Amino acid sequence: MPDYFPLVKGAVREYATENSRGAGTYKVEVLEVSAKDAATTAKCRRTINLPGEPERVAEFTVTKDASGVHEGDDVEFKTPLEAGTEWVSPPRRTWIEALDAEVETPAGKFTDCLKVAYLIAEGDGGSGERHYAPGVGLVKVADNDEGEPLTYQLVKKLG
Repeated sequence: MPDYFPLVKGAVREYATENSRGAGTYKVEVLEVSAKDAATTAKCRRTINLPGEPERVAEFTVTKDASGVHEGDDVEFKTPLEAGTEWVSPPRRTWIEALDAEVETPAGKFTDCLKVAYLIAEGDGGSGERHYAPGVGLVKVADNDEGEPLTYQLVKKLG
């Protein structure tokens, strides 16, 4: 099975973002990686620069294990990695929609992507989708949240 969320020390992913106030940047850096039993844990740093807001920097932990990929209590995606796998983290209902999606971003064209779709408040609050490329990780997010639509597109991958 392809690795849709590689955790490699020193890896950096840079994204172009856009919301109702304009364009910004989002960067994720993998600071440390450790493995214990069947789980891999990475300490990461995110830096967000959105128009009209001060820069936000935060450290967080990602864990990859037999149940899927998690950032704290949030689920990035769940196993089994097959279309139809579903989970609920209120207010979102999320499911794997495809394993063969194609996505184009400023960083290039990606094939055989994992496509994760979701509804916010069963669609009353919006919807969205995330795409993960094999060996790369998250490459695109389209979040159609009624409160604040937001997109992320990979522009640069290091490591």
